[in-house]
Amino acid sequence: MDAIQLGPLLIKKSYLVLLFSCLVAYLYIAIYFRKKPEIFKTVENHLTTGLLIWVLIFKFSIIIFRPSIIWTNPYGLLFLTGGTRGFYLAMVVTIVFLFWKLHQSNIHIKTSVIILIPSIFIIISSYYGIMAIL
Repeated sequence: MDAIQLGPLLIKKSYLVLLFSCLVAYLYIAIYFRKKPEIFKTVENHLTTGLLIWVLIFKFSIIIFRPSIIWTNPYGLLFLTGGTRGFYLAMVVTIVFLFWKLHQSNIHIKTSVIILIPSIFIIISSYYGIMAIL
């Protein structure tokens, strides 16, 4: 298992690579909005909410895919994630949420696409690129 142990914490390297990939995408968004700080603040708030939604759906999507875990191993909800299907479900829900919130905030659809599509591409390409190197 490729993991880094920091005291009692065991952190998978893939999670660290995903975090780094998200930071690179955040840097892209910050550079794009460097001359429009008021829009950047709104987008930043929506991205933070989207990140929280992604984490919650990824973590608890195991209830959707394996509902029997509630009765057979309730502590498994704390330790297990939704796996690959949970990852994709969280991605889809978060992307739809972000498009909806950006539209609701009167940010033009063109700007939303310019923010989200390259950000998704940056996250996916940097994640798989770094994981191929490791």
